[in-house]
Amino acid sequence: MEETKIQTVTQEKLTKKELNAIWRRFAWSFPAAASWERMLGMQYSWSLIPLFKKFYNKAGQADGMRRHSTFFNTESVFGSVIWGVITAMEEQKAINNNVDDDLIETTKISLMGPLAGVGDAMNPGMIIPLLLSIAIAFSEGGSPLGAIFYMVTYTAIVTIIMKFLFFKGYGLGVNGINTLIGEKANKIKNAIILFGTMIMGGVAASYVNLSLTLAIPSGNDQVMVQDLLDGIFPKIVPLALVLGTWWVMKKKKISTLQMILIYLVGIFVLSFFRIIGYSTGHHG
Repeated sequence: MEETKIQTVTQEKLTKKELNAIWRRFAWSFPAAASWERMLGMQYSWSLIPLFKKFYNKAGQADGMRRHSTFFNTESVFGSVIWGVITAMEEQKAINNNVDDDLIETTKISLMGPLAGVGDAMNPGMIIPLLLSIAIAFSEGGSPLGAIFYMVTYTAIVTIIMKFLFFKGYGLGVNGINTLIGEKANKIKNAIILFGTMIMGGVAASYVNLSLTLAIPSGNDQVMVQDLLDGIFPKIVPLALVLGTWWVMKKKKISTLQMILIYLVGIFVLSFFRIIGYSTGHHG
């Protein structure tokens, strides 16, 4: 008859091989098992199977997977520290029986938001724009080097960060989170957001090329509107395009795909009436 009582089968700590197995499970499957109901909950439960198999009988394994299949969602790269912390807590629960289920669940849920904020500031807010700005430069003339550089470099960087934070979270436990969500962390996050904004501004100024072809009659000559604008504020048209795009997407809740379609229609109409043209000068 199958056991229905939860029992611990070993008091040994997780080995490096077992910790790597847990890390690979969540890092390589993110977010393969996501759903609107539980988001990353099923993936979280699946990633901890090596831990449950080591410490518990069948009943304990089923209980552990059930507990961690609830709703969970956070940023994938920097949120990996949560996996490390919860792995350490589950290990302490199994070996010393000094951590209860409510504390584990509360810790996991309470860290989702703060770590998502940190991750969103550092990953899409700094790492991605920085690498894309370099990749764009490598893509001059249609070279595939930019795309290859971005795919390889980004994958390598986030893999290193995810693994480092997982093991750091495991080593420090709950106390280690204070360094990521405390007051100093908020200051660092704000600085990173500012840095990422500066990067995006530099990318926009260097690679967004748009000029007006309108001309104003002046006696026997014609004055180009673009020349007038450049004399007042160089690159004001690309700036207006970037700021306008940001405003529409933020205030009107326009998706990226919808924005691309708006671009296509707008460029076709404005080019047909010879209002805009492509700037052929080198920028950057």
